[in-house]
Amino acid sequence: MSSTDAPDDREPAGYGEAVTELESILREIEDVDVDVDVLAERVRRAAQLIDWCRGRILAARTAVEDATADLVDDDPS
Repeated sequence: MSSTDAPDDREPAGYGEAVTELESILREIEDVDVDVDVLAERVRRAAQLIDWCRGRILAARTAVEDATADLVDDDPS
């Protein structure tokens, strides 16, 4: 993280941490009394986390496909 990044801009340690933070953000923004400025910032952070999670899911999918590619039997008989 550079000195210009906000603390909330850090990458999560893992997928589970990202999901936990997303759940926390969801609880925050569901509050009817949430401040508009806070809402905008939390939605921005949620979008960052969702994008990061999508990347992790894609990487995991690719790794699983690569690891199991040799297990596929091309002979249907």
